[in-house]
Amino acid sequence: MNEGMRFSLLYLDRSEPLKDSKRFRNRLAAYYWESLDKYHEKRITHSIQLEIGAELPFIVASYSVPEFFKKNELRDLLDSITVIYKTLVSSNLQESADKWKGFVSRALSEENLGYQLDEKCGVHYFVDEEFERNRFSTLIALDNPRYSAVRTAYDMAYQYLDAQPMDAKGAVRSIFESIEILVKQMVDTINLNKWVVENTLKEKCLACYASDDTAKKVMTKMFDGFEKKSRAK
Repeated sequence: MNEGMRFSLLYLDRSEPLKDSKRFRNRLAAYYWESLDKYHEKRITHSIQLEIGAELPFIVASYSVPEFFKKNELRDLLDSITVIYKTLVSSNLQESADKWKGFVSRALSEENLGYQLDEKCGVHYFVDEEFERNRFSTLIALDNPRYSAVRTAYDMAYQYLDAQPMDAKGAVRSIFESIEILVKQMVDTINLNKWVVENTLKEKCLACYASDDTAKKVMTKMFDGFEKKSRAK
């Protein structure tokens, strides 16, 4: 089943994603030398300087993107992944762009880095599959125009999570706002307060899990958190 897989992918600890990796940097440099250096170097170096404002190492008689990958700070490295993709696309080199994106995505996964690429090769913090499934399920439930304000606040929470640096407080505020808007549509209340949580939402929800003690405990803690947030607000 695992025949032909590299040892490190099978047996090394991959429980905690890395922020940076020398091996990942070396792999980008090797790919660049093999697939991009001969044909697109001037366009790519110009785009990196223009869009990122980073300095590229000057080796012998030209700027060196591979050395840039190896030595520049992390923000430059991650930004350049997207800039290179866009440069190739704008140069009518979609196939090269897709191959670049595919290689980077595979290298990120194999080197256990905590990032992932979107459809246009933007780099984002990696979120596990279960988290993404829950997010997607919620978005489907909020697809009705009736819940447009709820969805706006919900989407904003993920924008805060995706920011660099991540704004956890902003994300919590936006998630709470989305829930409060939804509650106002469900019951007659001015805001999501302790009384509404205890006497309306909590009782109805716990009744749905009457035969599941574990679920009841989880839901109770969740509603207790809402009560605290409501008082703080």
